[in-house]
Amino acid sequence: MIDPQPEFDFGATPQPDDNSAAARLADLGIGIVYLTSPAAAHAAATRLAATGRAIGFDIETAKHGDYLSSPQAGLAPHLSRIRLAQFYDGGERVYVTDIDHTGLAALAPLWDHPLVAHNALFELKHLLHASVRPSRLGCTLLQGHALTGRRRSLAQLVSAELGWDLSKELQVSDWNRAKLSGAQIAYAALDAVAVFRLSESLQAKVARFQARHCYQLMRDVQPAVASMELNGIHFDRDRHAELTRQWHVDLDRASTALTRFLGPQVSPASGKQLSDWLRRHLDEASLESWPSTATGLLRTNAETLSRYRHLDLVQPLLAHKDAAKKLSTYGTGFADHIDPVTGRMHPSFVIGGSNTGRFACYGPNMLNPLRDPAFRSLFAAPPGRRMVVADYGQIELRAAALVSEDQAMLAAYRDGIDLHMTTAAAVSGKPIADLDRKGPERQLAKAVNFGLLYGQGANGLARYAAASYGVTMSVAEAAAAQAAFFQAYSDLHRWQRRSGDAARLTRRLATRGGRTLARPADARPFSYPESLNFPIQGAAAEVLLACLARLDPLLRPLDAKLVNAVHDELVLEVADADVAPATAALTEAMVGGFLDIFPEADFMTSDLVEARAGIDWAAAK
Repeated sequence: MIDPQPEFDFGATPQPDDNSAAARLADLGIGIVYLTSPAAAHAAATRLAATGRAIGFDIETAKHGDYLSSPQAGLAPHLSRIRLAQFYDGGERVYVTDIDHTGLAALAPLWDHPLVAHNALFELKHLLHASVRPSRLGCTLLQGHALTGRRRSLAQLVSAELGWDLSKELQVSDWNRAKLSGAQIAYAALDAVAVFRLSESLQAKVARFQARHCYQLMRDVQPAVASMELNGIHFDRDRHAELTRQWHVDLDRASTALTRFLGPQVSPASGKQLSDWLRRHLDEASLESWPSTATGLLRTNAETLSRYRHLDLVQPLLAHKDAAKKLSTYGTGFADHIDPVTGRMHPSFVIGGSNTGRFACYGPNMLNPLRDPAFRSLFAAPPGRRMVVADYGQIELRAAALVSEDQAMLAAYRDGIDLHMTTAAAVSGKPIADLDRKGPERQLAKAVNFGLLYGQGANGLARYAAASYGVTMSVAEAAAAQAAFFQAYSDLHRWQRRSGDAARLTRRLATRGGRTLARPADARPFSYPESLNFPIQGAAAEVLLACLARLDPLLRPLDAKLVNAVHDELVLEVADADVAPATAALTEAMVGGFLDIFPEADFMTSDLVEARAGIDWAAAK
C-alpha cells in the first residue's frame, strides 16, 4: 500500500454472504490504496496517467460547517467541499485520495487524462468550483441514457449491467469526520470500480447500437452546463417582494370578481361546482368539445381554460387561475432558491431531461418563467454588467424544413422570406406584398405553422390558435387553413405521413443527432403527433447542445457568464466592456451549433440568431 492511514481498519472480516463494499472488493480481488500525503497522491496520479487507460472516477463531498442543516449542503458546491477522490483503472488496486490531507493539486496529472464518472456533472461542478477543469470527462449515466432514453442511478445501472447489488446507505454518512471509517472508504472505492466496469460495458453497447453521436452531444455539453449552474443568475429579492404584494392584490380582486360572476353558491375551489356551472352556461359547440375528467366532470384547469379564453364566460375563471398560479409558483417561496453564500439562484439543469433530449430544470425551473416583463426584469445584471440574450429564429420550423426536405419551405429560407409571411399568404390567398408583418394574418400564420407542424387536426388548431395566439377561428376556418398549409408545403405533408406510418410499423423514432426512442410490441404505439414531434424537437434540442459545447471555451477569455438556457434562447451576464465580444461569441456558437447538426444549411444562417443586450432579462429580450 502507498501511504496507508496507520489506524485504517475495514472492521470485521467479510463473510461469504456479506454484501458490503469491502466484501465486493475482496470478491473482485481489488485492494484499496488510501492516500493521505500530497507526495503519495501525486505519485499515484502520475502512475495512473501513464497507463493511457480511461479511469473510473468518483468523489465524496462533505458539508461546510456553517451549513450542516441545509438540504443542499453536500450537493451544492458553494456549501460543500471535496473530501475524497477515487480512481480505478481496471487493475488490482483502487486509489482513494483524502483531499483534506493531499489537496487537489497533487492529482494534476489526471485532469487531462480520460476519466469517467456517473452523473459526472456533479463531479465537474465541484471540481470547477475548486478551480480544477478536467478536459476529458465521460459519464456512465449519459451513456446509459443514450442507449435507453432513461436516466438511471448508479445502483440501477450496476444492477442491470453487472448484476451487483450496490448499497448507497453510506452516501449520506458523515464525510466531515477527521478519521473516516473503513466502511466509508470501501464504499467510496467501490463506486470508482463500479463506474469503470460499467463504462466498459456501456461503451461497447453505445458503439454497437450507433448511439455514439447522441452520447457525445450530451457528454460535450457538460462543461457549459456545469459552469451555468455554478454561475447562477442574479435575482432582485426586494423588487420580487413588491411584485408579490401586487399579485396578492390582483388575486383578491380576481377572487371578488369571480365570486360576483359565479354567484355565492359556486365555490371556485370546487371542481364539481365549476363543472356544473359550465354545463349550464356553455354554448352547445363549446360544451361538445370541452375535455372531461375520468369521472365525467368538465376539466377546469388552467390549460383547458386557456384553450377557450376567447369565450367571455371563461375569462373571469382564467384570470383567477392565472393570478393564483403566479403566487403559488412564482410568489414568496420562489426567492427561497437564492443561495445563502452567493446571493444568486443556482438552478439544476438535467441533460436529456425529456425524451426529445431537451433540458429539464429544477430548483427553480428556469425553462418556463413567466413572460410578464415585470417578473423577467427581476433577473437583472449587477452594476457594471449587462444581460445579453440571444435566441434562434423559428428553430423548429427550420428543423422541419430540413428534416422533411420541403422545397417550398427551403426556398423561403433560401430567399430570406419570413416563413410566417409565406404561410400567411397561403392561408389568406393574398400576395405577401399586400400583408402587414404586424397584422392579424401573420399572427394567424404563426398558430397554423406551429400547430400543424406536429399533427393537430382542425379542432385542435382552432383551440390552439385561441389559447396561444389569441386568434379566434371556427373549426371550418381551421380546416380551410389546414388544407391551404398542406397544399403550400406538400413535401412536409408527405414526410409527416411517412413518419407516422414508419413509427407504427417499426415502433421506433430517431433524430438527426442519433437519439432514438423505441417501444416494445406490448406497449402502446406512438401517436401521430409524437412521430412528428420527436425528430423535429429532438433535432432542435441537439442544436442547442452543440451550441453550448462550442460556447463554453469562447466565453472563458471574457468576463461573461452563461446564466440560463431556455430551449432556443440563451442568457449571458457580461461586463459592460465585454458586451460586444460576448455577443459575437454567442452568435458564433449558435450558428456553429446549428451547422453541426445541419451542415447542409449554411444558406439559413443569415437571420438565424438575434441577440440583444439590456440591464435585465426583460430589457434584453
